[in-house]
Amino acid sequence: MLSRTAESFFWIGRYVERAEYIARFVNVHYHLLTEIATREDQANIWTRYLEDTGELEAYQAIYGEVLTRPVMEFVTLCRDNPNSLTNLIACARNNARGIQDQLSSEVWHFMNDFYLSLKGKTELDLWSDTHDLLRHVRNTCYTLDGVMGGTMVHDEGWNFYRLGKNIERGGRTARLIDIPVLSDPTTEPRRISEYHQCLAALKSASAFEAYRKFYSAQLVPKRIVQFLLFHNKFPRSVRFTTTQTSKLVERLAGNSRRAETRQVIRLSGALAADLEFGSLEEVYSTGLSAFLAQVLEQLDQLSNLVAQAFFRTSGYSTSSQSQSQAV
Repeated sequence: MLSRTAESFFWIGRYVERAEYIARFVNVHYHLLTEIATREDQANIWTRYLEDTGELEAYQAIYGEVLTRPVMEFVTLCRDNPNSLTNLIACARNNARGIQDQLSSEVWHFMNDFYLSLKGKTELDLWSDTHDLLRHVRNTCYTLDGVMGGTMVHDEGWNFYRLGKNIERGGRTARLIDIPVLSDPTTEPRRISEYHQCLAALKSASAFEAYRKFYSAQLVPKRIVQFLLFHNKFPRSVRFTTTQTSKLVERLAGNSRRAETRQVIRLSGALAADLEFGSLEEVYSTGLSAFLAQVLEQLDQLSNLVAQAFFRTSGYSTSSQSQSQAV
């Protein structure tokens, strides 16, 4: 497969996964925040989110003070934010357009319709029914993944798409649990805002119902970390995504013995092993934020090595927020 084609599949996976996560995260937090959080709590939550995604400076240059309403507009419809929902779907569609001959007609038409459904949206559409717009993005991303899986040959292109999706998903979950209320294994949520953060972390990963099957409805921070970081069967846990990433890298590498290929196999395998054999004791002795920072750094390195090994490029920026040039 041509390296440019492979890179486009990879970034379609990343862009769609990122859009799905943002739609889910914003929908969960917007409704919970407006119901139970003070204005200060809202500002703290959104500021932390913008800092984590590297978008705080860009947001402040456009809107200034961090408030719920402008943040919502910035992350959903803002044309000047590369990671807004409309821009992410546009980027996914642009990558798909470049490899249209490699996609099923169902995938291309579905993705094109998705793009067109968002292209003309305005702030009036967002505020007339916020939940409906965000749910539309989330559900359409779900469906798009199903259309791709059900109508395309599961060849190299499909595997590069899944590789991008899993790298993006692992990073998003790692960022999601890097919050103060989860950083101390001996504490429990005491304030309503802390309870909200625990609930929102699970719901933002579509994990609340799955979590309840293992731990009932009691929100215990260390159990939330255990579930979202180490669970071996939940598809959005960091462990699950790194295991899938390692398997996909080995499958795509085949019998290649190039130095770049060996390096990406080694790093993906080491990261998967760290999560497979890691423990909560190790996480909290290191510090939750420090441990997650290491995971995110390795995922960024892995993304760069994938680019060097399979796409024959120099790699991306040090942040996984970087935008693909494969358009």
